[in-house]
Amino acid sequence: MSKLFLIATMLMLSVTLSQAAPDKAEIIKELMNTMETCKGEAGASDTDIDEMIKQVAASSKEGKCLRVCLMKKYGVVDNNGKFVKSVAMKQAQEYLGDEADKLKVTEKIIDACANIAVPDNHCEAAEVYGKCFMEQGKAHGMEKFTF
Repeated sequence: MSKLFLIATMLMLSVTLSQAAPDKAEIIKELMNTMETCKGEAGASDTDIDEMIKQVAASSKEGKCLRVCLMKKYGVVDNNGKFVKSVAMKQAQEYLGDEADKLKVTEKIIDACANIAVPDNHCEAAEVYGKCFMEQGKAHGMEKFTF
């Protein structure tokens, strides 16, 4: 998956909205706690979490629902299953800080994926958004994200 996919669905989601600069270890800890909560809510398995960490497409309905759960918990997807561009951009700005070049590319990717047609099923929609982020990330030279 592209760096943006994780920024949009995991890291951006895990950036708290506090005024303090994000502490990456704290972000990862919060993300893992939220992922465990979503794992229970979605009925997901360790394999589903593994796929997300390995940055591959979800192979199960529960894996897709795990992803939308995370996106919703952090406000990047609304209750109607639609991507919220303004929240994604705010979190990207907080996470990337003064990395203007990366932020510019991230904005292009978010713009490209923000209004795409997605299924009514929120779990399926999350997977479509993820695919868009992966494709756009690759097109803009952003590869897999490493912590």
